[in-house]
Amino acid sequence: MNTPELRQLKMAWIAAKEAGDTQAQLRILQDHPAQQDELIDFIAGYQAIGGAESIDQEASLLPVTRRALASALERVFEAQSAFATLTELRKSRNLSKVEAAKGLRLSVDVWNKFENGAIELVSLSQRQLERLAQFFQVSIEQFSDSLGGSQPAITLNRRQTREAASQAQQGPQKQSFAEAIARSTMSREDQKFWSE
Repeated sequence: MNTPELRQLKMAWIAAKEAGDTQAQLRILQDHPAQQDELIDFIAGYQAIGGAESIDQEASLLPVTRRALASALERVFEAQSAFATLTELRKSRNLSKVEAAKGLRLSVDVWNKFENGAIELVSLSQRQLERLAQFFQVSIEQFSDSLGGSQPAITLNRRQTREAASQAQQGPQKQSFAEAIARSTMSREDQKFWSE
């Protein structure tokens, strides 16, 4: 617990440290046995972060630090680009289709078209792509790749004759984002939001 008395002792210890008065530092510890454990933890933390030493912003990184940084960045960016489809991307954010649609100000039917690969990537403007990618906290390229990986689900129309069914399998018709919005159940405000 960081009481006012403990804060004063910490400030007194730092002042003694900066003055180079080791005797005053020891006296603070000895004169306050009730706060000794907290002061020791504070001093250890102070020493661990370098205390009052200034950090050279121009210092080059050690090779071991460079490798660690490269490894960490590789793991982060590999994890982010591992979404082959928009469904995987949405699920990685623990969102239902309804939550994703609501967060994006889209209707569920339009979001379903995205996940089913029925929306043509080329029909999206740069601003629309930015909004979609920003919502999922990925880059535009990562969102575009996930959309490209989302293929239309192929279904058979059971009312067709066998011959027609064997000749053509039907999936969602590709359409532009503007067409999907125009045919959707979205509110006028949300349609305008995505048309800008």
